[in-house]
This record gives sequence, C-alpha cells and structure tokens, in this order.
Amino acid sequence: MKILFEGAKYNINDLKSCFGDKFYHQIGDYGYIDVVGYYHSNDNQLYYFLPKLFITEKETFLDSEIYYLNFFKFKIEELLKENITLLNWFRKFLILFYKSLSEYKRRVDDKIILLGETLQLSSNIGENEFTFLDLVLTTLNFYKKNKDFFVFHIKEQETRKNKKVNWNKTIRKQQPVFIDSYPIYDNLNTKSKVINNDEILMTYFYSLLNYLKDEYKVDIVIDCPYTLIKGERFKDLLDNGLYKIKKIKNNYYSDKLKAIYNLLILFFERTFVGSIKNKNDDFIIVKHYHNVFEDMIDKLLSDSFSNRRTSNGISLNYLKNNKDGKILDHLFEFESILDNDESVFYIGDSKYYKHNSTLSENSVFKQFTYAKNVIQYNIDLLHENIKIPSLINKNIRYRDEVTEGYSISPNFFIQGVINNINDFDNNGLIQNIRKGTEKSAHFKERLFDRDTLFINYYEINFLFVLNVYTNYSQDNIIQIRKIFKNIFKSHFKSYFKNHSGFDFYELCFENESDLREFVDFEFRNLTGRIIRTLSQPDKLILAINFKRENKLNERNLSDIFIVTNNPITKQKEFRYISSCPIIPSIKDYEF
Repeated sequence: MKILFEGAKYNINDLKSCFGDKFYHQIGDYGYIDVVGYYHSNDNQLYYFLPKLFITEKETFLDSEIYYLNFFKFKIEELLKENITLLNWFRKFLILFYKSLSEYKRRVDDKIILLGETLQLSSNIGENEFTFLDLVLTTLNFYKKNKDFFVFHIKEQETRKNKKVNWNKTIRKQQPVFIDSYPIYDNLNTKSKVINNDEILMTYFYSLLNYLKDEYKVDIVIDCPYTLIKGERFKDLLDNGLYKIKKIKNNYYSDKLKAIYNLLILFFERTFVGSIKNKNDDFIIVKHYHNVFEDMIDKLLSDSFSNRRTSNGISLNYLKNNKDGKILDHLFEFESILDNDESVFYIGDSKYYKHNSTLSENSVFKQFTYAKNVIQYNIDLLHENIKIPSLINKNIRYRDEVTEGYSISPNFFIQGVINNINDFDNNGLIQNIRKGTEKSAHFKERLFDRDTLFINYYEINFLFVLNVYTNYSQDNIIQIRKIFKNIFKSHFKSYFKNHSGFDFYELCFENESDLREFVDFEFRNLTGRIIRTLSQPDKLILAINFKRENKLNERNLSDIFIVTNNPITKQKEFRYISSCPIIPSIKDYEF
C-alpha cells in the first residue's frame, strides 16, 4: 500500500512505471498528481491519492515531519513500522477515505448523467459491481459480525469428531491425565476417514483473513483453531485455489457457509490470473476533489427542496443544481435574524483550499450574486402566490409589503481544515474572526435593502465531515444540521450586536392601520431603514448606522424621521432597543 498526494510533484519515470499515463499531468521531468482517489493495479498493488489538505508548506505530512515522497517510495507498513500510532491512524483513515469515495459515487451517479463531465468522477466499476477493496472490507466485516457462528461451528465440528472414537487405539497409544481419579484423553483417535469439507472451507477462509491482515494492515483479531496457509504457500493458493474451492461447491446447506464459500470464490476470481472474470485493475478517481468536499458539506447542511417553479420555470432545485455544475453549494431554510417566526434561506459556499489560502475577490462577488438570485426567486414566488397560494412556504419572508424592507440574508464560506489528525468526532465549526465579514451594499446606510448583504467565514474539521459523510445515520445528520443552523444564526446576531455599526430602535402603534398610515407619510425618509416582523406587525424596527448617516445623531431621530403634522405621527418617538433587534444572548452549540 502506497500513498501519493494531490498536487504534489513526483519523478515522471516513477509515475509512468506505476500508472502509465493516468492520474497525473507532466511538466518537464516531473509529474503532478491531479486526482484524488483509490487505485488497485493489476499487479495487486494498492494506491491512495489523498487530498492536498494533508501536505504542509514544508512538504511534510501534516505535523509528522515525514517527507511526502517517502509515502510513495516505501510501503506504508515499512515507512511507519516504528510509528505504530500513525500506522494505526492510517488504518482507520484510509478505510474511511475509501468509503467516502464510494458514498460520493453512489450519490452523484444520477447527477453525472445530467451534468456531463463537470463532476469528473471516473471509475471502471459498474453500478452492481465492486472494487477489490470492497471485497476486502466485506470479507472482514462478515467475520466481525458473525464471530458467534464461527465459534459455534468449530465446536460443533469437534463434537461430531468425538462421536466415533476408537477407544482401543486411544487408550493404547497415549497416557491419560487423571483428574479426581477420572482419566482424561485430550487426543482422541476417531474412526472417521471422510474428508471434512467444512474444515477445508474454514481453513481457506481463516487463511484469507490472515493474508488480508498482514497485507493491508487492517485492525482485526483472528481466533483460529486451524493450521493456516501462510507465506509462499498462500501465494501458491492464489494461483490454483479457485479450482480447489470449486471442487467442494455442493457440500454446503447453511446460509452462512454458503456466504463464506461465495466470498472465497469472489476473492480468488479477482486474484486468479486465469479467471475470465478477473479485471486488470479497478479505481475510483475524482478529477476535482472540491466536488467531493462540496457534497460532503452539502449532505451535512442542506435541506431537500421541492420542484416549486415560477411561471418562467425557475425553481430552487434549479438554482442549487444548475446545468453548469455549480451555482449554489449549500442552501437551507432557517429562522431569520429578526424574528423566530419567519425564515429565510442561508446560502453557503464550500472552499477546498490549503489551510492558510485566501479567497479571491471573484468568489466573494459570485456569492453575493447567488444571494441576490435567491432573493429574486422568492420575490417572484411572493407575487405568484396570489394566483397559486400553495406555491410558497408562508414562513419564508424576504420583503415586507408595507415598509418594503428586506430581511437580512445570511451568507457564508466554509473551509475544511485539519488541526488534529486524531479528532474524527468534534465538528470544529468556528467563525474565522481574522477574515472578518464581507459586506456589499448599494446604500451603505440602509440595512433593510435587497442589495445590502453580508458573508461570514467558517472553518470546519475535515475529518469530522468525512466521518459523518460515511458513518452517521440520517437522524444523526438532522440533529447536527439543527445545531449548525443555530450556530450560523447566533454568529450573525453577534455580528449585528458588536461589529455591524448599526443601532436599532422600535416604534410601536396601536394597530396595523396606524402603522401603515405612518409609513405612507414618512416613506421617503425611512425607506431601506425600517421593517416589520411577522410576530409583531404593529411595530416598526429602525436600523441606523450613525457613521453613514452624517446628518443624524441620537438626539434628533424623531425630528428627522417624523416630519409631517399628521395626528398619527406627530406624537411618536423612536425607542432605542440595542445594537441588535433581538435580545443579544449568544449560546455555545457543541456537538
């Protein structure tokens, strides 16, 4: 088993001797790995191409100080024979990594038909076929899950042997052990001359388990009462074992014994050179791994959407999964920043970079564009909802029809990092305060304007995402998703409390009619600065950024925003709430 790394540089002749012209591109005398995945060669060598996240700027494997080229020059068991801790980590990680590739293949097979080659997933494994490593894992899992059967079957075979004992030969040829005056014979001479096919089958199976344990360094304990076939004898068995196993084909009636027989047949067909079913190699390779990372995050965050469409045929599913392969990475509905009774869409973009990489201005601009598209889609639905009432979820609310104010639309970037290679269980989701919050606005003093948008930066534990992607149930994922949604909302609330520059005021009315009349009179002064919430339709919220409002100060808000002599308005006065429209208490959510 050898390991290469995405984007890393290798001697071109070494790559050609192993892979031909696959899995890399050449520049001068060097080849650069441009894939991530798994490859089992026709000479029974196992290769992994790991993501670039694992290589530091010093060209070492994370903090191990092991030069990345050594993972290709040496087999991993040779390289790490004195570092058992790291070797055990690789045993766990590589299986998890392979399972993630299989899960990605399963999830995107349907998309590949629609999206052409944009996902760049390559494999010579069909929908109902398996890779060599699939077979290895299936064999090991079968043994782990059926240990009780193996113990019972072995004891049963021993009992059957003892039913036909030649006591004359047994007594004549050995001395008994006496326990309380009773003789005990531990080596019984049986009369049975029939070949025990069960024992042959079990010997082959246990020998295969021992081979897989030694060859692929899997973590498994084998309790075996049989004389195992090892070393060169097992390699000989790989050459002719298929014929030997097929000779005992019709001797099994137990479902478990049939399953063992079938596993052996599958394995020896794959390794036996003369088999017509043998493949030269198998692989699952992804050309652009950011698609896999995006799908891992999407499984963790995004909700499922219906195909609700506007009259021009646009739906949320279309916006999220456009034919160009990448429009919205992540989209989920959750409580708005202003009111728990209404909801908006949170829009995220996965970033598959090395740890300290920075985003381009182009990425930021595109994310703001995605947000504007979602807002426009929901406004279109709002207009069409008059004709088709079931078209839109009544809790989704972007625009207040009275004030013409727009809800705050949260956006975020999320990047995978590895800070601790032994941590597969903690999400590590934190806001990157150092990168701050991106802002975009046409009128910088107007918070409740459709062009006023914000983006936060986040980091998440890549190993946790990998673990959830392959091992967690849907119920567990839904629970994690809820926690993450609350984290995103809390961080945006915290931003508006402490860093946005906006202060918030409220103006209460006796009824909605009075509020509407007030807004009509003062609209030119208040546009983009006020909004109502669903839960409190008789109250206005005013957001003021004093640095942007040069003519304002806290003492003359009423003079500026209440300018008419209408009886409804002239007695009104704005009451300062805080620097956040909701009680500014931030909870810590941990998984």
